Amino acid sequence: MGTDLFVREYGRRASEAPSVLILHGAVESGECWGDAVDRWGGSFNIVAPDARGHGKSPGMAPEHAGIPSTDVMVADAIDILSDLLESSGRKTLIVGHSMGARIAAFVAADAPHLVAGVVLEDPPWWVPEDGPNPWLSVEPRLEDPFDYADTMSLDELVAMQRSQNAAWPESELRPLAEAMKNVDNEYMARRLHEKRRFWTPTARQITVGPAGVPAMLITGSGDVIVDRHSRDLLNAVAPGFDVVVIEGAHHCVRRDRGDEYHRHVDRFLAENSPSV
Repeated sequence: MGTDLFVREYGRRASEAPSVLILHGAVESGECWGDAVDRWGGSFNIVAPDARGHGKSPGMAPEHAGIPSTDVMVADAIDILSDLLESSGRKTLIVGHSMGARIAAFVAADAPHLVAGVVLEDPPWWVPEDGPNPWLSVEPRLEDPFDYADTMSLDELVAMQRSQNAAWPESELRPLAEAMKNVDNEYMARRLHEKRRFWTPTARQITVGPAGVPAMLITGSGDVIVDRHSRDLLNAVAPGFDVVVIEGAHHCVRRDRGDEYHRHVDRFLAENSPSV
């Protein structure tokens, strides 16, 4: 692919199956979707890049100075989708979590000709939309393993995740620990202080008009970003979204309630997969 990002491919070949582009959350990598890959690999070509500044991908380059990191990551995703369209002749499904869901939303709004459908897992869509990033002031619910990534071993990070999140797939814990150690700390500090773009025009643009993209937003009832107030606003400005709330799930919905997440998301992917 014509990108300088590190990109993994799983499952079937793009020539014989629909493609799903996976966009991971902050402090993670494309390797952190082991359970989803196991579930989807028999039906899809799965493309899982490491976002810029994460995993094995390079960080922000000198030419990105002064450009919001979100815009750079959107351009990266569009480059990958353009290559997939050229090679397969088909649009691609996108599934994103948190930061990756934010990127996926902008891509679906800006380049609908490349996107067959988009799933947004608890994207950073707050109410109110303006003001400082809430993550600068909110106290974490539990100890954040990322705070200890520089001082703890991989085994210690895995054990901490396991003790805090007993329901999470074991196959994803070590890749998560490795991603925590590899993330670009300069990028992480930069993104917290960048001006946020209002999300409501993007949500409306995704689903409105003849170029509208099928869209699902999936979140939980626990410690999440897209709470009831954000969902009410989303339903008002972009009623075309399929909004799913999974009881008992927190921000990482697919890890907290994997079977329920996949019951909804797998249906959406099957219904919106382009014909091969």
